[in-house]
Amino acid sequence: MMRALALLLLTALPAAAECVTTVSLAKGVTFTREDGRSGLIRAERHGFAVDYATNSKTAWQDQRLSRFGIYDIEWHSTPTDDYFVGGGPGGNFSYKFSGKPPAPKADTTWSTTVSERKSLEAGLQSGPVISRSSYKVTYSYLPTKTAKLSGCTYRILPVEATFINADTDLTRRFIYFPDLGFGLETRVIDRKGDASRELGLTSLTPKG
Repeated sequence: MMRALALLLLTALPAAAECVTTVSLAKGVTFTREDGRSGLIRAERHGFAVDYATNSKTAWQDQRLSRFGIYDIEWHSTPTDDYFVGGGPGGNFSYKFSGKPPAPKADTTWSTTVSERKSLEAGLQSGPVISRSSYKVTYSYLPTKTAKLSGCTYRILPVEATFINADTDLTRRFIYFPDLGFGLETRVIDRKGDASRELGLTSLTPKG
C-alpha cells in the first residue's frame, strides 16, 4: 500500500526541466527570442554555428559561424533581411579581427578593428559584387548575474559590442553563458538606421 502511494505521488510530480550543459552543444541547443523565431546553436571546430531563424516561414535567413557565439567570422543573410553589422540588403559576409578575440571576462573591455568582406549576388555574369568595410569595435563585458530560462538557472554575462565607422553607429548586445562557453545576440541598437531590434531570449533547451 505504501509503495503504491509513493509511486502515485512520484508520477504526480512535474518532470524536472532538462538544463543545457556543455555536453548539449555537440547535438545542439535550441532557443527562442522575442521576435518569435526559434534558433539553434551547436559546436563547430572553429567555434559555434548559429541559426537564428530555424522556424522562419519566409525566405528570411540568419546563419552565422562565430567564436564564443559573439565574434562572428561568417554571416549569411538573405536579401529579405535588412540587418547585418552595418545594415544593408543581406548577402554573405566574412570578418577578420585585429588581435585574438578573448573569452568574455566580467568588468573588462576589448577594442579591435573588424574588417568586413561582403559578397552580394546581383545577377551579373562577372559574378557577385564584392565590397569591403572596416569598423572600430569595443566589446564591454558587464558584471555576471543569474537568469532563469526554461525552468533552469544559469550564470550570464551581458556583452555589449559597439561598431563605429563613417556610416555606422551600432551596438549589439549578447548574453554570454560563462559555464557553457557561448553567447547569443539579444538586442541591436542602430543609431544611424532602422535596424534596431529587441531580441531577448525567451527559452533555452537541449535539442531533443
